[in-house]
Amino acid sequence: MFEYLNYGALGLIGFLGITTIVIDLNSKKSPTALYTMELICIVAIFLSAYNEHSTALENINAFKNKKATLKCMSGGGLYTSPNTYRVSLDDGWKLDKDYFIKDAFMVRANKCERW
Repeated sequence: MFEYLNYGALGLIGFLGITTIVIDLNSKKSPTALYTMELICIVAIFLSAYNEHSTALENINAFKNKKATLKCMSGGGLYTSPNTYRVSLDDGWKLDKDYFIKDAFMVRANKCERW
């Protein structure tokens, strides 16, 4: 599950938490609302990672049991659209941990949906 964590957001929240602690040591008022907001953000990051992990497990199980052909997306960015791949055992795709692999293509299992 930890491979789906957003480490950038987690690092930013950690930095803000340390900054809040330093500010709290210098003032007499305790910023409990800020601590609560940081805790909510950390919980949201972990819930997002859990959701991505459970989606990947569902796609892997569907792939292994030959129940469905998956439409997976990979790549894409700010100015380009992602590439779409049809993934199934019948098309020659293989499974390696949380990735579907065919020739030189690797697609994450959580970036798929049923065709």
